[in-house]
Amino acid sequence: MNSLERLAAFAPDTCSSGAGGIDWSAIGSAGSMSAFCGIMAGFVLSGIVVVIGERNPLGGDGHASRGLRLLLPCFVGLATASYLYALTSGELVCSRAITEQLFSGAILAGDAVVVIVALAWLLPAYGRNTHDTVSFFRGLIQFAAQFSTLMLVVSASGFTNSILRHRAAGWADALVWISWVLVAGAVFYFWWKPLPAAPSARPTGQTPEQWRDEDLLNRRVRIASWTTLYVGGALAVASGVAVGIPYGHWTALSPVLVYSLGEASLLLPGSIIVTVVWAVPRE
Repeated sequence: MNSLERLAAFAPDTCSSGAGGIDWSAIGSAGSMSAFCGIMAGFVLSGIVVVIGERNPLGGDGHASRGLRLLLPCFVGLATASYLYALTSGELVCSRAITEQLFSGAILAGDAVVVIVALAWLLPAYGRNTHDTVSFFRGLIQFAAQFSTLMLVVSASGFTNSILRHRAAGWADALVWISWVLVAGAVFYFWWKPLPAAPSARPTGQTPEQWRDEDLLNRRVRIASWTTLYVGGALAVASGVAVGIPYGHWTALSPVLVYSLGEASLLLPGSIIVTVVWAVPRE
C-alpha cells in the first residue's frame, strides 16, 4: 500500500456520528473548555500579581506566601490545560480526543480545588477573617473537593465505556467507584482531622501558634504545591504523548491499558485534591 492509499484509508471521526454508543463529543466541547481554563488561568495570574504587589498587614506575610506558593503551580496547570484543550479541538480521531480530554480534565479538576485553598490562605494574609470567613471557605473547600472527585469518577467511568464501546468489565467499573470512595473518604478525613499539638521540643521561644504556621502548615503547603506541579506535569505529558500517537494505534486499545488510564485519571488528580485539602488554613 503506497502513501496515497494509506492516506485514503483514514476516515476522520469527530465524535459526532454516535458510532459505538459514544454520546458525547470531546472535540466539540474542547474549544469552550480551553477558553474556560484560559479565563481561570487569567484570574489566577491576577491574584498572583496582587499578592506580589500588595503590602501585607503585620503578621500576614507567612499566610500570603502560602497562598502564593499554591497559586503559582495552579496557574501553570490551568494554562497548560487550556493549551491541551485547544489541541483537542482540532482532533479528527475520536478515541484519541477522548483520551486527551481525560487528562486535561484531570488537571482542571485538581487545580480548581487548589485555587480555592489558595484564596483561603489570602484571607488571614490581608486581615479578612474577622467574621469566620475562613470557616466558610473550609466548608466551600470540602464541597468543591468532593464535587471534583465526583466529576473525576464520572469522567473515568465514561472514558472506559466510551473507548471500549460500553463493553467494559464489571469489575473495572466497580474498581473505579471503589477508588472514588477511598479518595472522597481521604478528602473528608484530612479536611476534618485537627492539627496535632505542638511538640515540647520545638525551637526555643517559638509559641505553639508559630510552630503550627512556620513548621507544620508551611510543610503541608510545600508538599501540596509540589504535588500539584509534578502530578499536573505528568498528566500534561500524558496528554501530549497521546496527541503524537498515530491514528492507527487508536482503533483497538488494550482493555488493560484503558482500565489503567481510567484509574490514573482518578487517582493522580485525587492525590492533588487530598494533599491540598490537608493544607487548608485553620480558624
